[in-house]
Amino acid sequence: MTNDENTDLLLGLGLTLNQAKVYLAILKLEKTTVGQVAKFSRVRREDVYRILPSLEKMGLIERLMGKPTEVRATLISDALTSLVAEEQNKANERLTNMKSSIQKLSIKDWKQPLHSDASIYIVIAEKKAILAKTSELIRNSRKEVALIANKVSLITVLSHFSDEYKYAIKKGTVIRLIFEAAGPDELLKEKAQKIIGGASVQIRFHREPLNHFIMSDDKEAMITASKSTGLGESPSLWVNNSNLIGVLRTSFESDWQIAESLPEQLIST
Repeated sequence: MTNDENTDLLLGLGLTLNQAKVYLAILKLEKTTVGQVAKFSRVRREDVYRILPSLEKMGLIERLMGKPTEVRATLISDALTSLVAEEQNKANERLTNMKSSIQKLSIKDWKQPLHSDASIYIVIAEKKAILAKTSELIRNSRKEVALIANKVSLITVLSHFSDEYKYAIKKGTVIRLIFEAAGPDELLKEKAQKIIGGASVQIRFHREPLNHFIMSDDKEAMITASKSTGLGESPSLWVNNSNLIGVLRTSFESDWQIAESLPEQLIST
């Protein structure tokens, strides 16, 4: 492996360019002095003095007592494993702080009251925004979530919203799913059962391409822009217009009647 490749690997672990150069020099020189490190790494001596404490703090090097002061690299596998663990701890702490901030912001009343008859149409292009809006849609459900998806995107859609579906089921929501497939698929059923489970989950299979959407309680729906893509893979339209949702309801019930079910339609845990 070339020196440039080693440098790139260390940069990927969070080291700066000069930190990587100094550390690689110490690794190759074994027990060495600051002057030798500066010469070998081509990093100025004063910069090497500044960098060594940070490498020592990372657990990558250790100082040897004596004059002149010498340094050597610690066992590379232990040192880098420790560095990864430290980064993981930082990431976990950051996620914890983010979740705490989200909880604090969520309890505030940010929503402006809307007229009960107000219809909203939102075109959403970004995947993260689509997934976030869909998550909210499922959690808002009280009676039923109806979903039509193709076989390819099925597991991804269910897996991403596993917690949301389980939360909805605990509230008494019935989940009805229509999947595009050549016919009833036992393996697909078993995967869905493992992901969301519950006796309130009903699955049927449709042999023809369908319009893909997810609908909650006849109150809101997310419609994909393309039959060939899954949720979040193309722009989607979120709506709460009662007339349009009524059309979706009629379409879903029609497809449901045509769709085929497995011998045991209700999936239980």
